[in-house]
Amino acid sequence: MIHVIATIEVQPGQRDAVMSELLKVQPMVLNEPGCCKYQPLVDVKVDLPVPHRDNTITVIEQWASLAHLKAHMAAPHMKAYKEAVGDKVKDVSLQLLEKNTPGHRQG
Repeated sequence: MIHVIATIEVQPGQRDAVMSELLKVQPMVLNEPGCCKYQPLVDVKVDLPVPHRDNTITVIEQWASLAHLKAHMAAPHMKAYKEAVGDKVKDVSLQLLEKNTPGHRQG
């Protein structure tokens, strides 16, 4: 299982527009082979010492394998999403995570 945290930094004032495009592709992504979870989220405003990012969307994803994630990244609906949000997105960073069990050697 591959867990992905995608952090999308958007241009000021563009968060709703980018979120709308993510929600359009979400049903297609959830129907992709190997997709276990695909959830775009935004920061919660709370009375805690936690930063609030107005121009950030975080997508939490789970994929059955790295091959499934690679296929997702090349999917036609993801290419269309990237074209739709092109100048609205400032930066994207990905974290790929897996469960580390005792005796598991990475690499």
